[in-house]
Amino acid sequence: MTERPVALPPEGQREAQVIAFQKRSVERSGAVVDARSERVASLLTLSYEPMFVWQLNGPIEFWNAGAERLYGFASEEAVGRSSHALLQTKFPVEFTEWITQLQNERFRSGELRHICKDGREVIVESRQQLLSDGTVIEVNRDVTERKQIEADLRESEQQLRWLVSIVEPSDEVNCKQEPRRHYHKLE
Repeated sequence: MTERPVALPPEGQREAQVIAFQKRSVERSGAVVDARSERVASLLTLSYEPMFVWQLNGPIEFWNAGAERLYGFASEEAVGRSSHALLQTKFPVEFTEWITQLQNERFRSGELRHICKDGREVIVESRQQLLSDGTVIEVNRDVTERKQIEADLRESEQQLRWLVSIVEPSDEVNCKQEPRRHYHKLE
């Protein structure tokens, strides 16, 4: 078997072909990345969980359908505004302490209280991730109803404990014994 010699293009033409190949590869990979990014963005937009993206010490840049559903603000009303001002956020610690921890650990989670467009207060479990460029991704879960049920349960338990505490020990004994039966003679 004889090998046929391969004719190589002139040096300048070869470099141009390599550059063109690299450019096509980058364009294809860029198109794939763009398509993936668009797909991820559309999935996040449609997610039931309230999600929004904001710049550290800056405005909201992304607001999904879940956030719209919970808070009542359309994306057009939220984007460009401070999330903390828009939702009148009440933090479990001082705001500066919350942000410092977010900056140091790149992640922060905890309960926040927000005010919706219609004036309702909601309690959310918030998870915030700080990216290297100062972007914060915030995902919240409404736990208002669960918190109300827990509070009602604690109140019922306190009432029951109070009732038990006012029953005298002798009454407890009498309650545990079988009642005496009184029979009347019928005439």
